[in-house]
Amino acid sequence: MPFKVNFFSKSKKKNKKLKKRVFIGKLSKLNFFRNVPKKFYFKIGWIGLLTIVLSLCFLALNRPIELINVSGDLKRVPLKSIENNTNSLRNKGFLSFNASEVKEKIESLDWVQSAEIIRQWPNKIDIKITEESLLGIWNDDLILNSSGKLYVVDKRSVPTNIPRLNGPKGSERDVMNLFIKIDTLLTGRGLYLEALTLDVRGSWSFTIKPKIEIKLGKTEIDQKLERLFLALDQTLLAKINKVSYIDLRYSEGLAILWKK
Repeated sequence: MPFKVNFFSKSKKKNKKLKKRVFIGKLSKLNFFRNVPKKFYFKIGWIGLLTIVLSLCFLALNRPIELINVSGDLKRVPLKSIENNTNSLRNKGFLSFNASEVKEKIESLDWVQSAEIIRQWPNKIDIKITEESLLGIWNDDLILNSSGKLYVVDKRSVPTNIPRLNGPKGSERDVMNLFIKIDTLLTGRGLYLEALTLDVRGSWSFTIKPKIEIKLGKTEIDQKLERLFLALDQTLLAKINKVSYIDLRYSEGLAILWKK
């Protein structure tokens, strides 16, 4: 059997090996990082070390939550509802749990005005709850709170001196806003608001203790209130117990009916 030698193939392989050695030799002479300052390596090292330290600190501080304390003058917010919305916190990380999400859930409950979430290291969460206040009896049937929401409650648990608020369906928030404004102005003068009414024709009136009715009408309510309290501050407040009726349904001034 004839012996054959493929000179071309052998030569090709030698050329490839030669080129590879030349390429590696050139590559070894290159220094890609020769222009990088030594300070750069120093900074990278410190950043890495700092990252490790912070990670270890976070793991040490992020202990499981074991205690949840709820505080606040709670009269109408059921504790069971709060527990249902906070039980998921137990055994979650002290630092990693979502406080905003918990706050939002609690504030969505009936009669909750606001909730404050406070972390107490190492494993305790304090939840401070502020309840909505009870404004008055709405249309002799429901309870209106300070968010303008209506509730059905046992009237036996409602204070007897609570104001009476009246208005058409859907006017709860308008009545609430004017009630708060008038009540604030009256309280600062030692007076008490007994009732506030918005009738179906859009006319406002309110009653202050002792059974003094005040008619405001439909328009320019703020201006009429300003006129009323100016008169009270000047001379009327000293004689308020002698007043039976005040009518402000005029473009200027007011009319007073005195008790006999």
